[in-house]
Amino acid sequence: MQTDTTPGELTDRVRAIWAEVLGRSDFSDSESFFETGGHSLLASKVMARLGRAVGTRLPMQLIFDHRTVEQLAAAVHAQLAAAAAAAAPETPTA
Repeated sequence: MQTDTTPGELTDRVRAIWAEVLGRSDFSDSESFFETGGHSLLASKVMARLGRAVGTRLPMQLIFDHRTVEQLAAAVHAQLAAAAAAAAPETPTA
């Protein structure tokens, strides 16, 4: 799992995956995936490719709950951060 990906890099990656899957890049980061020509089959492709890109399986529900490039990138970043925090060894307190 990639935990060193910055929010900006993740936004760029989400945008590139959307463009590849949709076959077009003339959308803004604040447009809904489903309003730019996306549908459930393409959404599953986006999530599979995005999961491979970040090195972890991502729930399909993310793209339905976070429909824009900006929202999806932020949600994936939050998931990666939470997973990294959960996997970090506990430090003893004095």
